[in-house]
Amino acid sequence: MISARTEAIAALAARLARRVRSIAAARAENDRRERRRDPSRWRDARLLWPEHFRED
Repeated sequence: MISARTEAIAALAARLARRVRSIAAARAENDRRERRRDPSRWRDARLLWPEHFRED
């Protein structure tokens, strides 16, 4: 029989939620800079690849 530990599922859910928050924050910042026509958004790696940068 297949079983799952709830701790593992909760940890996975927490990691996924953290990734989603990171991506959403980068998207919002990028949108703000785009509205201002700020060219620095293309030089900020955190905005280009939000999954590779942690804000923990």
